[in-house]
Amino acid sequence: MKNFEIKNQNGRSMIEMLGVLAIIGVLSVGGIAGYSKAMMKYRINKTIEQITLIAGNIRAFFATQRSYEDLNDTILKKAKLVPDEMWNEDKTALVNAFGYMVAVQATSKSTHDSYGAFYIQLRGIPEEACIDILSHDWQASGMVAIYTDTSSKGEVIAKVPLSVEAATNFCADNSGDTDTLFMFDIDWNWWSDGLYIYE
Repeated sequence: MKNFEIKNQNGRSMIEMLGVLAIIGVLSVGGIAGYSKAMMKYRINKTIEQITLIAGNIRAFFATQRSYEDLNDTILKKAKLVPDEMWNEDKTALVNAFGYMVAVQATSKSTHDSYGAFYIQLRGIPEEACIDILSHDWQASGMVAIYTDTSSKGEVIAKVPLSVEAATNFCADNSGDTDTLFMFDIDWNWWSDGLYIYE
């Protein structure tokens, strides 16, 4: 006759399993938060990179011209002045790293120069990204100012780069209400005349 020995089997208790699940949950939340933060930083850097690249390409392409009058989507596309990744699927509109529309147009430089400047218009920029973008040092790119139209203050213009404090206040005041124009080669004194200057 065989003797059956009952061996002591070690298993995991319910409390231990709950503890493991809790640790996994905490790590997951931390990972998601870290991922979100990393994606936000990536999009901010990508937006800055795109603005700088577009501005440099436009200025180089129109270097022999006296104005940006012919600047339009057709030129942007045919001359490859904008990265391909910014065009939507059917190549009819530009989108930024946040998935919102971008417009690029010629504008007045001063009273005497109708199309001597241009702007890049960004929409849908979250407040955190807005602060980083506006406080970035844009001097090398030729950007002079940002311009926007808000319901509370009307037309607002600010010389770039803004201090972090000014950018924080600007972005908080304009969050969700504005499309911001990043202006290149304008005459600051002419443009700022008669407008609300943000400081």
